[in-house]
Amino acid sequence: MTVLQNTTIFADGRLSKADIAFDEKIRAIGASLSGDEKLDGSGKLVLPGAIDVHVHARDLNQSYKEDWRSLGRAAVAGGVTTAFAMPNTDPPLDTVEIVREYRRRASAAPVNAFIYGGITRENIAQLVSLANEVDGFKLYLGETTGNLVIRNKSLHRSIFKTVAQTKRVLAVHAQRDGAPAIVTQHESDDIGYVLDLADAYGTKLHLVHVTTRRGTEKILEAKHSKLDVTFEICPHYLFFTDRDRKERGAWLKINPPLATEEDREFLWWALRENLIDIVATDHAPHTVAEKSLSYERAPAGVPGVEYMPVLLLDAVNNKKLSLDQLVAVCSVNPARRFGLAKGELSIGLDADLVVVDMNVEKRITREMVRSKCGWSPYEGMRLRGWPVMVFVGGRLVHGAEIGTDDRASR
Repeated sequence: MTVLQNTTIFADGRLSKADIAFDEKIRAIGASLSGDEKLDGSGKLVLPGAIDVHVHARDLNQSYKEDWRSLGRAAVAGGVTTAFAMPNTDPPLDTVEIVREYRRRASAAPVNAFIYGGITRENIAQLVSLANEVDGFKLYLGETTGNLVIRNKSLHRSIFKTVAQTKRVLAVHAQRDGAPAIVTQHESDDIGYVLDLADAYGTKLHLVHVTTRRGTEKILEAKHSKLDVTFEICPHYLFFTDRDRKERGAWLKINPPLATEEDREFLWWALRENLIDIVATDHAPHTVAEKSLSYERAPAGVPGVEYMPVLLLDAVNNKKLSLDQLVAVCSVNPARRFGLAKGELSIGLDADLVVVDMNVEKRITREMVRSKCGWSPYEGMRLRGWPVMVFVGGRLVHGAEIGTDDRASR
């Protein structure tokens, strides 16, 4: 049993001074707790580990971009203790055999690994059996890496109906293809189409990487009508706009594309108003060589799993966000949506803990990036508030001792 002593913990929506004792589960929260190993957490915060419900772990035939081990190393350094991997791998995660192999590879990662099953035109009849192997399904209605886009509306109806029968969450990339301005302009319509399908078949829906005010408002209307839907935004839509894309070119080529300053400000407002369900990264680890190509030839997407909690911790320090709001969108809400015994500091839940020093300040450099892709769109940003120790299932996976960082200050 490990005891973090003299800490400030965030539990039940508030900060309090307490010790926290744990093995693979949280066993006790209180004063003067006893344990086999005691660590002094004076001056530090203890938060539940972040849950990133949208990462591309690559591996398999694209392990040169990222593999589960490097993905996990990057994730825990930033305070992400659970990652949900998307199925547009090479080969895609669309059969029982491939999903099992992917899960075997994921066991090498220092994070809790969850996997979406890919939906193709060929495997719709097998989705019920595939549901026993995956933690959710992913449907692509717009262009993505690989050959998973389905545009046939008749197939869409069949997919929503079948996934509803499995009781799994269906994550949907709703935005259509096209020039950036066109994608942004039509996001609300594309989301509306998907909401109608979920309503018709009673599908548990999760909409990924929402970028605009109108798209968000469309989802909020559906929620008001009691539709079973959640949605996510991504850090890059909070920190960059279409102007940044025009300046930085392929480095900020993202799918769906960066939206306007007005949309960005609305997302911040919605976050502060507790209208956003989840913040997830859409971590897309393309290599430096790939992103150095021309805009037309470069792949879309940016890495992000390593810095999501840190970006938001800095926002807390700068009074742009409350700690309660950060924990809700990074931990509590994703855990509840996917039925995980995680996301909160509560007795009996998994001991996925992040010890944070809110006064540590660092500038992100390329040299400190742990992702195998070797770069970050946030390079040059100076952020305050960093994890100094991270536990996954009670096991120390980042930070040698309280107050140190094993690699980030190289």
